[in-house]
Amino acid sequence: MSGQATRLSFERFLAAVPQLDGCAPLASSVALPDRTLLHAGPPFQTGVALPPPVRNAAANAAQFEGWASDFDTACTALARGDIRLAPAQDFGVVTPLAFVVSPSMPVLRMMDAAGSAVVRYSPVNDGPPPAALRFGSRHEGQMDRLALIGRISPALNEALRDAIPLLPILRAGLDGGDDLHGRVSAANAALADVLASRLSGEARDYLTLANQFVLNVIMAACAVMIGAGGGIADSRLVTVAGGNGIDFGWQLAGMPGVWRTAAAVPPAGPHFPHTAGRPFLPAIGDSAVIDACGFGAAALRYAPEIIAALRGSVDDGYFTVSASAGFIGPHPAFPSGLRLGLDIDHRGSLHGVMLAAVDADGEAGLIGRGVAPWPR
Repeated sequence: MSGQATRLSFERFLAAVPQLDGCAPLASSVALPDRTLLHAGPPFQTGVALPPPVRNAAANAAQFEGWASDFDTACTALARGDIRLAPAQDFGVVTPLAFVVSPSMPVLRMMDAAGSAVVRYSPVNDGPPPAALRFGSRHEGQMDRLALIGRISPALNEALRDAIPLLPILRAGLDGGDDLHGRVSAANAALADVLASRLSGEARDYLTLANQFVLNVIMAACAVMIGAGGGIADSRLVTVAGGNGIDFGWQLAGMPGVWRTAAAVPPAGPHFPHTAGRPFLPAIGDSAVIDACGFGAAALRYAPEIIAALRGSVDDGYFTVSASAGFIGPHPAFPSGLRLGLDIDHRGSLHGVMLAAVDADGEAGLIGRGVAPWPR
């Protein structure tokens, strides 16, 4: 019974055609409770202290909203529950790493052109460190970066009046040496080729600054694809996945809205220069939807640059077709050797999530990269 249900979910997955078609403030797209911020992964358990990177991002988001006058006041409000945190994916939003989304922040809209009701949102990529919020450190330039994204969002929305199909962008990434998570250079170039001619001035300049702009777009596209398989009783297809820095969680197509969790595991991989000894935060970010789709850690064999960086730090099986064991089948838009759609009951022993590694202490930001094993 569950096998048939999972296959039906996968057929809906295959039918999905994600396309990027808008950019607007989160509050105009999603109904949020008052004074609520959205974080990656499953809910935080009551009484558990926030990981420092998430606390830093949440406090900055609260200041950006004008809910707190300074960082310490924001942290106090979060600790008291005066400002609440909720899982982004419970609201149809996917957010990267430690990035916390607030109501006035612009989000990109991804819909299924094939006609399913699945719509997903992701914040506009916040550019390189140190002024990027998603890496979980504090920097004086973060508010200016968020303000810049707010200024360019109307231009992005106008540029997306003609929706951009994402399957060709994803395929261009794989063909150009991306795994679509740890490396997105080719996919970013493909998307920039489309967007650059539609933008000018500050908005066009931002495409150059945010050289991983496509990453958040890929997250939303993958969330649409796996989400299209949801709502099938008894289906074991993974439709939601993410880590909050403490727990890693996922949801199944047959039980929408029900988080299953296990302790998150830090990524295994090398530190960047001058960050040796800094602790890696356990798996964090809704970008795990990319790997649940079948890209990322399961597609490292398409990304020789990532293989060179990770060799010796992770099992070499991640660089072979073995990494796709546990995924259901091929997709007509992608190379025939790549299998997509994660069946939770048949995932392979090598299944993991390709992640940037952030400093667990919330001080140094981006400190490495690696593969976080999917909890058993």
